[in-house]
Amino acid sequence: MLLRFSKMHGLGSDLMVIDLISQYAYIQPQHMRAWSDRRCGVGFQRLALIEVPQHPDVDFSCRVFDNDGAEVDWLASDLCCVARLVADKRLISKAQMRVEVRHAVLDVQVHADGSVTVPLERPEILTDRMTLPLSFIEQRAHASWLLDSSFSMLTASGLHAVLRVADVTQVPMADLIEYLEKYACLPRGTIISVVHVRDRVNLSVLMWQLGVGFIDYFNPGLCALTVSAMQQGWVNRQAQIEFANGKARARLEWLENATQVHFTGSASRIYEGQIRL
Repeated sequence: MLLRFSKMHGLGSDLMVIDLISQYAYIQPQHMRAWSDRRCGVGFQRLALIEVPQHPDVDFSCRVFDNDGAEVDWLASDLCCVARLVADKRLISKAQMRVEVRHAVLDVQVHADGSVTVPLERPEILTDRMTLPLSFIEQRAHASWLLDSSFSMLTASGLHAVLRVADVTQVPMADLIEYLEKYACLPRGTIISVVHVRDRVNLSVLMWQLGVGFIDYFNPGLCALTVSAMQQGWVNRQAQIEFANGKARARLEWLENATQVHFTGSASRIYEGQIRL
């Protein structure tokens, strides 16, 4: 059989989305692995299935898989793509959608400009700070980019260290990562972010994951470091954050003492296709 799908892009990552409300198919992990191949398949980082919900007060269900066919936790970027597609195809004829995802039911808002707002749990901001190695600071005592000698520590799907700088484009990221790997004893997978506060509403960031490399697509750490910047008074309670290369940009709103952060991002449909199952 031929299975209809949509290829979506949002916040630096690409997503294959299959509507299983208007068509039926039993999709197995080996299918997903084959489709994720960028040479012979569709090519994607993640795959989302839109399904009939289990509860009557929910508009649709969404399950997300990685390119190896394993079901994974959803990301805000996934829901931006899926909600935008559902609205564009008029599968749901309202802008406010109630979506059933793994471990949660969310009220997602699709705006007239195509952007999507997703409620997220507020990340935990740790009170401890991590100081840069003294030898690193001494070697760069006159570096114009170095504003702070210590990192804010966060937890957002793992450990996250955030350093405020004057200009992300001037940061010797490779040297910084090398020093942290040698002296900081951080576990593999820790995210290192350097962030430039451009003004009261705009942040620019470079992100690196230890043992993996540069991150230039949506990561939960984006929300965590924005909330941290708000909490420390660097920016207002409504702020925009973007990667230094411009590949991903999002807006966050956090009302004081609220348990949720409202994340707004954009998504676009790349093309429609069919694939043999």
